[in-house]
Amino acid sequence: MSEYRSETYLLQLIKSNFTVSGKFKVKQGSDVLMDLDLNNIKFKNCMILGGDFCSSIFRNCTFDNVLFKDLALVGVNFDNCDFIECKFSNIQPGFSMKDCNVGGLIITQESF
Repeated sequence: MSEYRSETYLLQLIKSNFTVSGKFKVKQGSDVLMDLDLNNIKFKNCMILGGDFCSSIFRNCTFDNVLFKDLALVGVNFDNCDFIECKFSNIQPGFSMKDCNVGGLIITQESF
């Protein structure tokens, strides 16, 4: 799949599925991903570009081959999550991790 899906579709997947995969692009200024309480969601082969997950909680989630790019993670909590070959690129940091398993997580700031 080369085409990006919307943040609305991403939110629908999060609320209805236990596995989220694909490419998603969030509109600048969108707040639909803020203040979420996400439990037992598996993100696999997933790319999320843009957006704001501020004040969200990821609990017992798995991130397998996931790229978060150009987004905000201020006040985000990752509790008991697994990270497998993931990358955070050009993120606005401020997240915390508690009891997480990290099998590969790269955090970078890339030039434009």
